[in-house]
Amino acid sequence: MNASTPLERAALAAAMVPHAHDILDIAVARRFGVEYQPLVDTASGEIVGYEALARFYRANGEAVPPNLVFEALHESPLLLLHVELEMKRLQLAHAPPVANLFLNLDPDSFHLGEGLRHNLFVELFRQHWQAGRQITVEVIENLSIQDVERSREMISVLKGAGFGVALDDMGVAGTVVSYDTLSESSVVKFDRSWLERRSFRREAALRWFIGLSRELGVKMVLEGVEDTEQLAFARSAGFDWVQGRHFSDRFIHMS
Repeated sequence: MNASTPLERAALAAAMVPHAHDILDIAVARRFGVEYQPLVDTASGEIVGYEALARFYRANGEAVPPNLVFEALHESPLLLLHVELEMKRLQLAHAPPVANLFLNLDPDSFHLGEGLRHNLFVELFRQHWQAGRQITVEVIENLSIQDVERSREMISVLKGAGFGVALDDMGVAGTVVSYDTLSESSVVKFDRSWLERRSFRREAALRWFIGLSRELGVKMVLEGVEDTEQLAFARSAGFDWVQGRHFSDRFIHMS
């Protein structure tokens, strides 16, 4: 169904929102999938790593947007922790044999995994940490000061355990970036909105962010690249790596 009017688009969006029984069924029946999307070097065109992207499905096979699933899971902390752990096990178990594997992890989930002696996620990552492979955890900050603090604590624990940290969704509306988080990250991922909303001010801000990232020795990734024109923009802007539908070398594994 292609929604063409605001009313049709609103109806389609409402239909996609998962109900409580959808969330419970997804969690209990492990209706999970993982898509591995490549990160590509802008200069050489070589694949330098993969990001593991969570996918969720209703019993009839219909896909449910991951952001809606995680939003609903935040209403049930123990269920959120269970799904995050199961999803990470799936993503790690079937990852392609590459040097860099990127995993998204919500700071709330990470802190729910804190135990008396260790963090469940850190222990899980250690079990799958192979020689020559770098596991990099992607972190996002938002406008909540509490979440910024949680992100900072999470980064400290992950770096102390030897894992990489990437700052995700740079430029998304409704997020804020602290200098501490930026300076402690090894990778910064810029959201596709830098491709979609172009203006003099945004391009000036992008040049500033790229210059700062380069001064800090941070790798920069542009997400959402879908064609050769956008790839050319990424190269001219100075991004190290790109990611998006323009690169077809990806695959999906179902739980």
